[in-house]
Amino acid sequence: MSQSFGALGVSAEVEQELAGRGIVEPFRIQSLVVPDAFTGRDILGKAPTGSGKTLAFALPIVELLAAEEPAPAALVLTPTRELALQVTEELTLLGKPNGIRTAAAYGGAPFGPQVKRLRGAHVVVATPGRLSDLVQRRLLSL
Repeated sequence: MSQSFGALGVSAEVEQELAGRGIVEPFRIQSLVVPDAFTGRDILGKAPTGSGKTLAFALPIVELLAAEEPAPAALVLTPTRELALQVTEELTLLGKPNGIRTAAAYGGAPFGPQVKRLRGAHVVVATPGRLSDLVQRRLLSL
């Protein structure tokens, strides 16, 4: 029995964004954790690469935040800059219909442009080292 993203609680606007990319049916990990995340419960999921883990945590983030909220309102930690960029791209696409802005912070890149993008971002995706640097320099407040 297949399920829709709307049945999980995803808004029509975000569901339409997903459908525009050919994503019309939730993966198992999404079906299992998204409803709990929408109720505010902590989630922990383990699944193979390519099984939809990013959407499993990204959908509740973009749906539960409001564009009027002070920024940042959500933090996603990733172990590598490559994963930070991948997660940022996904959150940016998903957040667009609701006006949710996402920015990445990772090492190996200049501080200036990253700090500029972080201003006003609702979701910060960061690697631990760069996050620590930003907080210590008081360029980002958690």
